[in-house]
Amino acid sequence: MYLRTPKSSPGQLPRVAVFGLGLLAAVFYVGCGRMPEEPFWEPNAEDTAGITAAVQANEALFMTSFAEATLLETDTVWPGTTRVRFESEVRENPFKQRFRTNQLQHVFFTDSFELKYRFVATLDTTEAETTCTVFFAESIPGVLNLHAYSYTRFLRDSIIGDDTLKYYDTTFTDTSMVVEKPLYATTTDGCVLKKEAGQWSLWKMQGGSRFYAPTPDDAPYVPYMYITNGVIIDTFQLRPDTLQHGIQRFYATDEILTFTVGDSLWIGGLATTVLDAKNLIYFNGERHEFRSSDKIGLTTPGLFRLYVEQIPIAVLYETGGEYVALAWGAWIRVVE
Repeated sequence: MYLRTPKSSPGQLPRVAVFGLGLLAAVFYVGCGRMPEEPFWEPNAEDTAGITAAVQANEALFMTSFAEATLLETDTVWPGTTRVRFESEVRENPFKQRFRTNQLQHVFFTDSFELKYRFVATLDTTEAETTCTVFFAESIPGVLNLHAYSYTRFLRDSIIGDDTLKYYDTTFTDTSMVVEKPLYATTTDGCVLKKEAGQWSLWKMQGGSRFYAPTPDDAPYVPYMYITNGVIIDTFQLRPDTLQHGIQRFYATDEILTFTVGDSLWIGGLATTVLDAKNLIYFNGERHEFRSSDKIGLTTPGLFRLYVEQIPIAVLYETGGEYVALAWGAWIRVVE
């Protein structure tokens, strides 16, 4: 299990929650019924050191990385926030403060942590290979910053029976302020290591990571999405699908969805349990809006995470509450 424990830094401990990264490795051999099962195999000190080195060498591949360095512009017209609907909702319930946002920023508190782990491994004899399946769980504390350009002002306390409620204006006033929402998220991911010529190395990667905040029950549920370059449509499924691209299935590098330098990608078909949601795309350090006109150009060969995030609209225009979201970090390969 990976456990990230803060270094002794008095200045950071009040802001930084414990960041945990859990690792568990297991591959099971099932006998055919005619032969006795292979004896349980335990990695020796040399195997432990080799697995340790392989995981640590590839740690950056499995850490969530779609935070923004600063507030970035975003669309101000979102599903569920049309003028008529939005103003009607404000008039019907003036006991919530609302705001309109034109910039947002995810901040992940990941500084000053050390990496610890433990694992269990067994010998895989079905393919005459020694492999180790690794599952990661990454705990991410942080904050979602939202820049408000207009808001409903607090007017007065309103006493209703025994309750005292805050009463806000039903019209919007220009402002410039940053609303902070606490961010507590978890990412799950995985890979497979293989031992060849006495050396452990990365062999396969899970089709993608799953990021949710603050819990799977709170976050939107997304069963599939698709990526297209205008010619081929590749569908990502939540389950370890064998017909489409299973987000929980393991793939060798040359089995990962592959596109060509010069392709322009568009992401669509994002199913959801949330009626009104904001969808964002993160690729190669840039954020894109989830719309047909905002395509992702592929200019550099390599392996990349393509993050697709879904945030319920209420998170982005009500001052109360915390960050709620789901994101998939799908692997894609770009070749010349």
